[in-house]
Amino acid sequence: MLFSNPDYPLFLIAVFFLYALARWGAPQLAWIRVAVVGLVGSVGLALAALRAGIFDDPLIVVFLVYALVAVVAIYAVARWAWARIAVMVLLGDVVFALVAKDPGALWDPIGGVVIRLVAEEGGWSAGEVGRLAAHWAIGVAVLAGALAVGRRCGGWIASGRGEAWIARGVVIALAAVGATVALAAHGDVLDPATAAIASYGHLVVLLVLGVAIGATREPAHRRLGRVLVLFVASALFYQAWASAMPGPYRYLLALLLGTIVLDYYLGIWIERSEAPARRKALVIVSVCSNLGVLFFFKYADFFSQDVLHLPVRRLHLILPAGISFHTFQSLSYTIDVYRRRLRATRSVISFATFVLFFPQLVAGPIVRAQDLLPQLTELPPLQLEAATAGLFRIVVGLFKKIALADTLALALVDRVFEAPERFSALEVIAAVYGYALQIYLDFSAYSDIAIGSAQVLGFTLPENFRTPYRAANLQEFWRRWHISLSTWLRDYLYITLGGSQGAPWRTYVNLSLTMLLGGLWHGASWTFVVWGALHGFGLAVTRYFQRHAEPDERGARRGGRMIAVCAGIAAIGLGLHRALLSDAGTWPQLVAAWLYLTPLWAVLTAWLSREEPAPVAPMVLIADEGLPWRALFRRDPEAPAARVLRSRLPELLRLAMCAAALGFLAALAWEPSWTWIPLIALTWALGIAADAVERGGAELRVRLAIYARRALSVVLVFQYVCLAWVFFRATSFDNALGVLRQIAGGETDHANLVPIVTVALVTGFACHLFGDGSFRWLRRRFVGLPPWAQGALLAGVALVLRELGHAKIVPFIYFQF
Repeated sequence: MLFSNPDYPLFLIAVFFLYALARWGAPQLAWIRVAVVGLVGSVGLALAALRAGIFDDPLIVVFLVYALVAVVAIYAVARWAWARIAVMVLLGDVVFALVAKDPGALWDPIGGVVIRLVAEEGGWSAGEVGRLAAHWAIGVAVLAGALAVGRRCGGWIASGRGEAWIARGVVIALAAVGATVALAAHGDVLDPATAAIASYGHLVVLLVLGVAIGATREPAHRRLGRVLVLFVASALFYQAWASAMPGPYRYLLALLLGTIVLDYYLGIWIERSEAPARRKALVIVSVCSNLGVLFFFKYADFFSQDVLHLPVRRLHLILPAGISFHTFQSLSYTIDVYRRRLRATRSVISFATFVLFFPQLVAGPIVRAQDLLPQLTELPPLQLEAATAGLFRIVVGLFKKIALADTLALALVDRVFEAPERFSALEVIAAVYGYALQIYLDFSAYSDIAIGSAQVLGFTLPENFRTPYRAANLQEFWRRWHISLSTWLRDYLYITLGGSQGAPWRTYVNLSLTMLLGGLWHGASWTFVVWGALHGFGLAVTRYFQRHAEPDERGARRGGRMIAVCAGIAAIGLGLHRALLSDAGTWPQLVAAWLYLTPLWAVLTAWLSREEPAPVAPMVLIADEGLPWRALFRRDPEAPAARVLRSRLPELLRLAMCAAALGFLAALAWEPSWTWIPLIALTWALGIAADAVERGGAELRVRLAIYARRALSVVLVFQYVCLAWVFFRATSFDNALGVLRQIAGGETDHANLVPIVTVALVTGFACHLFGDGSFRWLRRRFVGLPPWAQGALLAGVALVLRELGHAKIVPFIYFQF
């Protein structure tokens, strides 16, 4: 998958510059004209110079040639339209080459010459030159024709009639591909046929990209060209995964396009239909078609073998990348059209780009059509502040993934879950906590990179995580964890089942069913069903006690009585457990323990997390944008010294926080391991202290008891979530029970908790509990830096991540879902 491949930064850079050139002429792009082609040209010249052996260090080459190339390229691109076209074609060739991994597959001479010179050694034979010349002649002809079509016919293509013909053409093309695959598979010549079809793939890309480039040359057609650029990039992004698969899996992009076109037509038909029965039948067709594809690939073996025990052989199907995510995304569109919350789009290009949008295609966030389709229609401007904020977010995601999540996975979690019997109880507990951190850091890292990538391109995607392990009850956890999934399940499943309408017991049943299906969505295994059941039943029990622990005096008394009752039930249950179930199997003991302990856990979290009236807001000491750097040491003679100190203290604390973080990195390099955890704790404490000072001491004193009570509830919720994570991570029931049995053993040996593991655990928790205000301050300071300082800082971060990285590439966890 290209997203977890080192080529992804180059892919994103190429797509960004290609999209920026497609927006050439927009007034908000004045800032980008300074670097668009300069960067591309400098990299190209640097690679050429390296190939010729002129220099040994790529960075030296880039710095030496950047100024000259930038001046020449900017002048050429600004003065001549053909220069912009050539650069856009070259960028498209770079994107295609990253997918195809074969420069010989290019059909135009622009990328064909440049990329081959960079990627290959040795000369070309006379026969190869003749073949390439013929290919390039055809490619140039296709490109020239596409440019003319885009420039002259862009208005018709973007019209409703043109989009309708495009949709029909896609249907015909997909039918031809399907027939070809069926005939080739029947004749046992699928691989040669696939190779033959793939050899013409770049011609198709040239055709579509040429129309996009031609459309951008006419002001009236530019929106079409810009959306087509995003469509080409997104389709190639998905094909990067499909092309690496065996046999018919290489045609999964065609299958995805087929479901897209079907939902496109269904959306229009649902909107046009006035008969309720017909509308319901059409939306059922959409649900069945989307879920049918998902069921076939993801659940066929599970239901035929593990549920129904049918006498059929396993299919062992490969799960298509991101199928669970783009299935829900398409379904939300047709359901919203059916509910008349959204008008059906007439643009098949925009709808296909909405489903295929590459930043979030593989693992979310699950974006609703009402959030992204309007942006594809209006195309928000590229802004320097948003782009740099996106870069900051991408860097944060890379740090979470490379430095923390992968370290925890390789150094502890994977080893313990593969063979828990080899580790002590303390080490297994550390691994369970480590997995809780790993899956959050890994998944939120993907979301950060996805949201940041979209932000660089000017688009806004919904948030997917809000520090979920700070949740004080299970309900709040699901308002913070995988938000796009939890809200999808709420809006399209829980409410459809009846939601909280009707009798209370119906609410508890609906909650349990929703989470059971949510667990099954994650994977075709009984362990995921148990994970969903733990969350579903836990939510139901929590909801029951929340109804009886309202934040008033009467509710508080009732809550106290319920705590006493549940504590008595837990004590009696524990006694009966030891007397009657000590020799029973693991499953009966687990179920019994859940039954008598969960009520006490639920009532405690409901009571401890109950809301209190907010105290009077304290006076804000400093402006939201912070103080300028030079103001730190400038004293106002008219203000009292204490007030000046208080106003500057948060900034000083955060500067000290940065110094402590740099000290930690230096300690990692020089390896005085005894300083690692104290420096992490100091960095975290300084960030928290800055937030506390900024918010004011009055609020802290008033809410101290509330914070303490909430902290205890957070700990209780985290333990329950970690119990559920055991089943989520385990490969089987036996594996999960082995982990729990090992924890029950009580051994405290910790030979495997080496310093790098403990540092990763402590850093993960410190980052999760990091001060929100201090994090915003870091982002604000990065965005406010001049471009040269941002570049230097990003280069330094890249070097640090390279040192902290691992030789083994660990795929993102949610790629398997």
